[in-house]
Amino acid sequence: MRWTAVAVLAGCLAPLCAAPVAHAAPLAPANCQPPASVMTKQKLVENGQPWAQKILNIDAAHERATGRGVKVAVVDSGVTAANPQLAGQLLKGVDLTKTSAADCLGHGTWVAGIIAAKRGVSPFAGVAPDAKIIPIKFAAKAEGVDSGLAAKGIDEAVQLGADVINVSTQSIGDDPRLRKSVESALAKGVVIVAAAGNIDPKKGTVPGLMYPSAYPGVISVGAVGQDGKVSTFSNPATPVSVIAPGKDIVTTAPDGGYAVAAQGTSFATPFVAGLAALIEQLYPNLTPAQVKQRIEGTAEGSKGTGSGHGMINPFEALTAVGVAGDGKAGAAGPPVKIAMRDDADSTTRAVALGIGGGALGVAALVAAGGMLIPAGRRRGWRPGYVAPIAETEDD
Repeated sequence: MRWTAVAVLAGCLAPLCAAPVAHAAPLAPANCQPPASVMTKQKLVENGQPWAQKILNIDAAHERATGRGVKVAVVDSGVTAANPQLAGQLLKGVDLTKTSAADCLGHGTWVAGIIAAKRGVSPFAGVAPDAKIIPIKFAAKAEGVDSGLAAKGIDEAVQLGADVINVSTQSIGDDPRLRKSVESALAKGVVIVAAAGNIDPKKGTVPGLMYPSAYPGVISVGAVGQDGKVSTFSNPATPVSVIAPGKDIVTTAPDGGYAVAAQGTSFATPFVAGLAALIEQLYPNLTPAQVKQRIEGTAEGSKGTGSGHGMINPFEALTAVGVAGDGKAGAAGPPVKIAMRDDADSTTRAVALGIGGGALGVAALVAAGGMLIPAGRRRGWRPGYVAPIAETEDD
């Protein structure tokens, strides 16, 4: 199994090549050196709201749901909650690596921030800021991770009560252990969101099926950049459900600052896991298949190969009529968007009234002409009293 992202932080091309962390997490081993943050809170405030939040209109979605009461398991490299936006967001998790609970790669902390970073601290916020994170550490190194350990991570997440499981990893080849864990989780009502996987066209990487994203029932996520196009690194061979922002993503760093995760379907996946948490809060009785249906059915149209149903639309996923969970869904057909009334401004209203008034005036002239012209002809166009058509006995 390999990570789905090659994170570039402060010019670093691999998760382990960054400088030592300024504030190492408690209980972390001496060689635990995740990539350092590249952005402070002040810098983030100066830069404003990250592009991914804007394009997904996350603020509007938060008017309907924030993920309160929902548990999202992050099956990854662990989560370090040094950043204030992750303080109080972590529940009891599991360290399957037996190395420590600390995130020594940074990857799991980046993913957790995208899902559940609290609001009100900086312009950045998670998709489901009131959801809780269950950290499942199954990887202590970036390469050569056992897919069987990932399977065990999914099992542990289910046992710990996860409602949604985020798996931002890719495994080449169908591992029966992983398949069984996914099937069991889905059968127990747990939503699984997984990365479609990364490829490197420059190195001639041949796209292929990646797991667990290729398993039936899993919400498989591809990545898109700020240009709105499917990223060249996003694996199109895995059946993609939807796409989400996956390049230049601002998120929480293990040392308490902020990272800018350069690219990867790893970072697109937690946007969708966060959306699943919002849906779980608003529609708690949905099955995993119905959550998947709601996310896919409200996505913003396919953008070609590797885009699935298109870009996720959090607000529509929470409010659209005609998809799973709203009590009005039919057997078939696309979701129906509610048309909201637009209030016209004063200029528009004045123009409309003017046009309407002019039309009435023309109509009145036409009606008057209809009476005047026949009467004039009868009188030889001499002056006289003009009576309505129904009262023309006397001229």
